[in-house]
Amino acid sequence: MRLRRLAAVAALSLPPTVVGCSQTAAPPDAGKAAAAAKSGDNPNVDVGQPLFPGAPAPTLAAAQVGGRDPLVVGNCTVQYEERQQVSAEVDGKIEMLATPWPAGVPVDPKDTNLVYHPRDVKHEKPYKKVKDGDPVKVGQIIGLLDDQLVNGKMKAAVSSRAASEEVKGFAEKGVKLSDDKYALSKKSYEQGVLGLGELFNDLITLSRFQENLAQAKQSIAKATSEYDEAEVMLSKHQIRSQVNGFIRSVSRQPGEFVKQGEKILEIQATDTVRVEGNLDVQYAGVVKRGTPVTVEPATPIAPEKSQAGHRQEVTGIAVSANPKRPLVVSAGADGGAVVWDVAGGKPGHALPHPVAVRSVACTPATSPLFRAVTGADDGKVRVWDLSNPDALPTAPACEGQEAHAGGVQAVAFSPDGRHFATASGREIFVWATETGKKLYAVPTEHRDTVTSLTITQQGTLVSASRDRSIKVWKLGTEKAGLARSIDHRSGAVDGLAVSADGGRVLFDQDKGRLDVVNLADKQTVSTIQTAGGTAAFATLAMFSPDDQYVLTGGGEGEVKGGLQVWTNPAPGGRGAELARLVAPGRAGITCAAFAPAAAGEPFLVAGTSAGTVHLWKPPGESARKAITGTVTKIDATDPRYVTVRFEVDNRTLGLLDRSAATVIINPAGK
Repeated sequence: MRLRRLAAVAALSLPPTVVGCSQTAAPPDAGKAAAAAKSGDNPNVDVGQPLFPGAPAPTLAAAQVGGRDPLVVGNCTVQYEERQQVSAEVDGKIEMLATPWPAGVPVDPKDTNLVYHPRDVKHEKPYKKVKDGDPVKVGQIIGLLDDQLVNGKMKAAVSSRAASEEVKGFAEKGVKLSDDKYALSKKSYEQGVLGLGELFNDLITLSRFQENLAQAKQSIAKATSEYDEAEVMLSKHQIRSQVNGFIRSVSRQPGEFVKQGEKILEIQATDTVRVEGNLDVQYAGVVKRGTPVTVEPATPIAPEKSQAGHRQEVTGIAVSANPKRPLVVSAGADGGAVVWDVAGGKPGHALPHPVAVRSVACTPATSPLFRAVTGADDGKVRVWDLSNPDALPTAPACEGQEAHAGGVQAVAFSPDGRHFATASGREIFVWATETGKKLYAVPTEHRDTVTSLTITQQGTLVSASRDRSIKVWKLGTEKAGLARSIDHRSGAVDGLAVSADGGRVLFDQDKGRLDVVNLADKQTVSTIQTAGGTAAFATLAMFSPDDQYVLTGGGEGEVKGGLQVWTNPAPGGRGAELARLVAPGRAGITCAAFAPAAAGEPFLVAGTSAGTVHLWKPPGESARKAITGTVTKIDATDPRYVTVRFEVDNRTLGLLDRSAATVIINPAGK
């Protein structure tokens, strides 16, 4: 700072320079250089030999400009509308409220939901009781009325038809024989051997057998009609669902007698739902009935696995890139770090520390090493060897040969794992991994505590600080230089990460908006925005290892104690919320990490203020498919807002009644 002031005084003391026609004009890039100097940017800062060979900067697509921005309707309420009232179609006694046992599912005799028909004394056909909340599908049998009388009629119809078929057989034989006899008699009559009276007798006999055949066919038709009628009546004794949904309430129980039309139970249909929210009144004229919308559900998802190995909050978390045996390393304010073997399911392994541990990082998938670095309150960094999951260390492989003056709040590895950077207060140090040697200190340009670090593939270090700035440093073997500063953050999010390709950084514009910013030119590429005033970003924002998703931590309102998974928005676009991951008890999320791509099946982990660690699977490709609906009603019920109603196909989403969702309206129909 003092050097800058001296330079300014020296510049003021120089005599003004008169530029004449004969003088050489300023170089064409002089204006750009002056602007860069004024902004503090110096992308060509000389740091000597690079710390490691850097990859070329990624080419990012330009943001599309023009068109109307989509309208975001937050805190929409999902409502189930259609219900099926299942009533008795005939008078009768309810014998059972049950559905046939699912095919392929073994029958457990101890299952309290197992039941058999009262007349199935041999227990040949199992059923499963149905009760409130059970899911049902269209056409599914969910109960039976007493059908003994109908079954008796069906048996009688079957017997009658069998007898008629037998009569028909005899009649057909009689017709054939009589027809043959009549043909012979006719021939004899024509030859003058037989009289006319005998010929008529044979014709009468043939007619009688034909009459018997016709009566037999009539009896068969009657028996068939009686059987079909009984079959229809039997179906009316079967209680079936006419919709996909779940049982809402059961009004009558087995053993009770019901009359035709009386309610037995109610089914809540779920294939189509109504979603309703408020839109600012100035957009009332823009949105029309039939306008297409996209729905982003806010259904909370519980973790698949949980661990409780810390007595105080989890301050940092990382995942190793061990193939098929990824290790989760969590740091705690209780003075310990714990290694969790996700695949092996073994109890946590402690990495002993004499003081609270504040940060942790693991070597990335691009590194041949399997190391973890922990930063503690004593200012020391410790390197741990995680190469053998079956023989985890009890002591660090090495410790930093020097120490920070205060607790180490952030740590990050280089892509090759040979170096790492740490931050304590405003200090940033760069280290050699295998020796623990401190290579140098990064110039102290930040005016407040550094909260997150990332080393990119391009050989740059990106630091975020509570001074509301992000700084980009070029790293050399002996020193680092400030290449670029991105200022005017809101400071809402401490942990801001860089994309895996090294081209973009997440920038907290305010509590409700994150910008994806191009590191090369500091231009906003796209945005991620929460919907509604009660949701706010806090704690962290990071890209997934494949740059497909963005993970954010919630600090206030409906997202407190949770993580939101977003699509990484395309240039000029807006990120869509794919999932909302909620910790048990809504304990505050303090840190999170994705498993590296090399660690097998993808997952993400998070630590909480309650000292717990939780694991989720990231959403699959099906979650990335757009769920669409249409505007069905617009109501002006308030001077400031209009209530907008949407109809949405719920067969894929499976939204719950009274759950929340965000609706994106694209009035331009793009």
